[in-house]
This record gives sequence, C-alpha cells and structure tokens, in this order.
Amino acid sequence: MTQEVASNTVKIYAAHGRSEELGEYLASVVERLPSLPGCLSCGLNRDAQDSDLWVIDVHWSSCQAMSEHFAKPSNEGLNGLLSNCFVRQVVFDSDVERCELPGAV
Repeated sequence: MTQEVASNTVKIYAAHGRSEELGEYLASVVERLPSLPGCLSCGLNRDAQDSDLWVIDVHWSSCQAMSEHFAKPSNEGLNGLLSNCFVRQVVFDSDVERCELPGAV
C-alpha cells in the first residue's frame, strides 16, 4: 500500500424537510474526525446550488490510515444517518482503487 495522502468524499442528500437536522448531525460527526489516527483534515460544506446536499471531505495521512479507518466494524456516524431517517441518498467516493484497498474493482 502506498504512503501517499489519501482522501474520501461523502455526499449526503437530506430527506425532504430534514436538511437542517442533517447538517447539525453531520457537524457533530465531522467535529470528531480530526481525533482519528491519520486524519489530516476534514470539512463539511452545504452545496450552494442544492440546500439538501451536504459534502464531507476527509484527507488521510496515507492509504493505510484510510483503510484502517474503514476496516473498523462500526462507523457509528454513518450508521446514525440511516437510523434517524435524515437521508435519501449517500454517495461515497475515495482513493480505493489507487490505494489498492480490499473490495476495489
């Protein structure tokens, strides 16, 4: 696995009428990300064109750091999205192929 900086982006579309709640929830999730091993930076932004779209960008110190994060059995932050019915769609993008992570196509 390469030691280059890696990144992932999650685009989350709020369920009808739930964008404000979703934003508050995501802010609490993103607030904890910098404490994770290998997390260099992260950000949460609301799309200027679509107020129901929230985007989380995370940059990792290496492919290994990103891989170790996603290998953990529980990602409680994302699990909470589903259990609270905040979202209608989640789109995940990462350096999975470049990093040669398991499950890459």
